[in-house]
Amino acid sequence: MRIYPIATVLICWIAILPLSTFAQNLSNTYPKSIYTDAQILDMGNEFTPLQEVLRNENSLKFNPLSNPNSNLGFTNHHFWVKFSLNNDQNFPVNLFLETGRPITDVADLYYETSPGEFEVIKNGDMMAFENRPSRHRKLIFPITLAANSQTRFFLHLHSDGEVINLPLTLYDGDSLIQSTFNDQLVFGIFYGILLLAGLTYLFFYFGIKERSFILYVAYVFSVAMLHASLDGYFFKYVWKEPSWFADRSVLLFAAISALLFGRYTQVYIRVREYSKGLNMSINAMVGSMILLSVAILFLDAGRTFYYPFVNAIAFIGILLCILGVILSYIKKHPVDPFFALGIASLTIGFITFILNNFSLIENSFITENSAKLGTGLEILFLSLSMANRIRILRTDKEKAQEVALQRSEESNEIKSFFLSNVSHELRTPLNAILGLSQSIMNEIQDDKIKNNLEMIRYSSVSLLSSIEDILDYSKIEKGELNLERKPFDFQKIIQQVKVLTYQQARDKGLTFSYEEKVSLPQKVIGDAPRLRQILMNVIQNAIKFTPEGEVKLIVDECIEVEKEVKIGFKIQDTGVGIKPEKLDRIFESFIQEQIDDKRKFGGFGLGLCIVKALTSLYRGSVKIESEEGKGTLVRIQITFEKAEKDQVEIIQSHKEELLNGKHILVIEDNPVNQLVIKSILRKWKGISFDFANHGLEGLEKLNTRNTDLILMDLQMPEMDGYEATEAIRAGKAGNHHMSIPIIAVTADTMEKSKVRAIAVGMDDYMTKPVDSDVLLEKVLQAFYLEKVEIKYP
Repeated sequence: MRIYPIATVLICWIAILPLSTFAQNLSNTYPKSIYTDAQILDMGNEFTPLQEVLRNENSLKFNPLSNPNSNLGFTNHHFWVKFSLNNDQNFPVNLFLETGRPITDVADLYYETSPGEFEVIKNGDMMAFENRPSRHRKLIFPITLAANSQTRFFLHLHSDGEVINLPLTLYDGDSLIQSTFNDQLVFGIFYGILLLAGLTYLFFYFGIKERSFILYVAYVFSVAMLHASLDGYFFKYVWKEPSWFADRSVLLFAAISALLFGRYTQVYIRVREYSKGLNMSINAMVGSMILLSVAILFLDAGRTFYYPFVNAIAFIGILLCILGVILSYIKKHPVDPFFALGIASLTIGFITFILNNFSLIENSFITENSAKLGTGLEILFLSLSMANRIRILRTDKEKAQEVALQRSEESNEIKSFFLSNVSHELRTPLNAILGLSQSIMNEIQDDKIKNNLEMIRYSSVSLLSSIEDILDYSKIEKGELNLERKPFDFQKIIQQVKVLTYQQARDKGLTFSYEEKVSLPQKVIGDAPRLRQILMNVIQNAIKFTPEGEVKLIVDECIEVEKEVKIGFKIQDTGVGIKPEKLDRIFESFIQEQIDDKRKFGGFGLGLCIVKALTSLYRGSVKIESEEGKGTLVRIQITFEKAEKDQVEIIQSHKEELLNGKHILVIEDNPVNQLVIKSILRKWKGISFDFANHGLEGLEKLNTRNTDLILMDLQMPEMDGYEATEAIRAGKAGNHHMSIPIIAVTADTMEKSKVRAIAVGMDDYMTKPVDSDVLLEKVLQAFYLEKVEIKYP
């Protein structure tokens, strides 16, 4: 990247070199300066007509010009320049005279046609471009010298306070064309650099949204407009004739570029972070330039002073920027080296330009265009520094992304740990409530007590459903929601759903009806708890949003296709219904029909979101039809695998044989959960069981007595279930127990916990509240797998 600015600078100098030596050419070749034959007269603020100047020519003090491009400084005076041109040839000579700067307001050339008689060629920035004697951005006068003649010329120059330069250069046609080509090369490179830098970083700004980029782009374009005004390109191609704005354009663009450079530097090097005083000084400079811009627009009286003020304030701004660069190194936060080089280039060029404007150094093409050269190099170096800034921003962004990713992973770990604890802490007492209430219901005959226990059980199941919704939503967010593929009794699940729905509808005073329009299979392969969750979430929604009337559950479709069976459900209610505009968002999380529905009807607004996710996992579908005020119809279709006669049926038929003489160790720290499991195990004939309060105690008991199966809690003091399992598999409970079946019985429903449990060596996994039928099925399955040598018919 470093070769480009160097190459560009070399091209600029190569292009400039021939132009800077024009004044050194031989006197008989063109272009050539005639400043040695010219004299200048300063007439002050008042305009003096040529006839009066001629009358008093001998008494007026004309002074010789000091150099080929004399600098008259910031002035609003009227100047007269006189010179004579000789033609010794025997034929007329057509020449072109260049004088003044393109922004000079008045440049009128008077030439003598006969003794004492003069005609005028008007030119200057106050003339429409199409009326100029030569349609060139410079002030060019076409001159015809008669054969063997001497012609006197008087040139009138005037401006409104701008710097007046006074080149007096003669060109023939070829040399003028060549000079124009040289200008086009130099200016083409200069404006090309500005345009390329401005557009490039404008695109980067839209991609990165870094504020320093848009300030840099604005500064580059303001510099381009300033120089285009100074060089006459704006007048030639844009304004074309005098106007209110054209008359102020140079001042305005100079003020705007200076204040934008100050703001850009302020933001880029972060002045506020290490020097409040310097930051305030730059703010004062910017504020002064804004006030000066307002004055330029609305107060013409001070026009003479605006030009030096703009240059002086801009120079102060550059000094402040240099101070900012120095302080950045002192404060151990150095700016980019290319930025420092850019500031240095601008400073050198601008100081040279200012000294030339105040006539403190000799005028030449280099000094006259020093601001352009310094600005060109500045833009090159600043562009390189901005490229480095992009690299730094990209690196910082990558680091920030790494930190954000790490924090996200840590957050997810904390979230998973928290949810795991929530699951454990809430489901553990629910296990006790559900288990003991069921046990008591089986042992007593009092209908009133049974009804109360049924209410406790119903409320506990409702709370458990809410907990499962929250945990499942977390799994959906992380993409960890999965389905089990196990044979289960389909009609048993439907029966459970019917019983729960009947109780909930009855408590709200609604009618519940069930219709089975097709013949249903006894068993299918799938995830039984998830099927129950899908149906109950939709049914509970129907009950919740039905103030009166009925709720229906209809099974109306059962299609067998090869190894699959598709079962269709309908849940219909006579509730409040859903507005049409809400239907397309009804499956989003936390969405209910109205904002206040959560207060009016309760619930988290997660049910249908989870239903949608679960039916998708089942390769099924869920559709809703609703009419506001009349009710809602939900259609659900779920695909199951067909279940042939499986091992569970074989195992169940030999339950007593498999359980006879077996000893089970329950490692569980919660006394209430011990009581629940005890109430289940004592109903199994032929087994014995024992309890341990944590993993260490469990290892001790395994070392003192042979055990056939372990029911292992996961979260326990002293030694948790994971550590205990690893110790058992490592032989710390005796080699004969290394392959003992271990079933996790935990309140933790997180998928990571299940994966970890299987990874440390557990054989199966079930969650609390403990379902006695599921527990028996898992225990029998474990004993059957150990006794595969038993032959069953």
